[in-house]
Amino acid sequence: MSQGADRQPVLEADALSLRFGAVHALRSVSIHVLEGQIHAVIGPNGAGKSSLLNCLSGFYRPQSGSVRFRGKDISILAPHHRAALGIGRTFQGIQTYPSMTARENILSGFHCRMATGILGALIYWGRVRSEEETFSERAEAIIDFLELEEQRHAVVGDLPYGLRKRVDLGRALALEPKVLVMDEPMAGMSTEEKGDLARFILDIREALGIPVVLVEHDMEVVMAISDRVTVVDFGEVIASGTPAEVSINPRVVAAYLGGNVA
Repeated sequence: MSQGADRQPVLEADALSLRFGAVHALRSVSIHVLEGQIHAVIGPNGAGKSSLLNCLSGFYRPQSGSVRFRGKDISILAPHHRAALGIGRTFQGIQTYPSMTARENILSGFHCRMATGILGALIYWGRVRSEEETFSERAEAIIDFLELEEQRHAVVGDLPYGLRKRVDLGRALALEPKVLVMDEPMAGMSTEEKGDLARFILDIREALGIPVVLVEHDMEVVMAISDRVTVVDFGEVIASGTPAEVSINPRVVAAYLGGNVA
């Protein structure tokens, strides 16, 4: 996708610094995710990639710097408040309910969009019934989008790894995010499963209009689907640009890519 200058930032981090005791996880790290953009964050193990995502989604509070969502400073907001604003998140590990069906897991993602409370649910009056029908329709749309029709009533704990990851993504989409933050979504997947997920990430950007920021180690995937790549090493940004630009950056080659990417 074009890097048009008229597109506005959706999620921004400015000069984030994060320490755990004497360990500097992030050193003045900045990243700007634009509308309609797939923005990858890469770097060696321990470089600070997941720490950056945790700062963006509110799980870590940096000692300095700020995080903005659509121009609003959200640095002090808790993770659930950021989720309610529209910052969706998937994690390295699968965060599904294994004893529930795929459909039930996806429905659980709508919790922060529900206007009715426990009392209303117990009475099950008209507004509650209408809301349930609305979210059921949206869940079915996500199931169709992620091609989970045959698994909708399957118990998630019985599904293969790749399909469980897809259900996990479906629950994140149920949040109706304005930006989706993904931490190593393809870890542990087969080549075929990675190809499927890469296609879904592109569709999330193209069909749903949701920008994506992801940490990923598969450089072939990163170079194929990303619009912009930020490279971190020892908690610092050492390069940021298009996939073609970062792949020939001498610091990136020396720190991470070696001879694997031309």
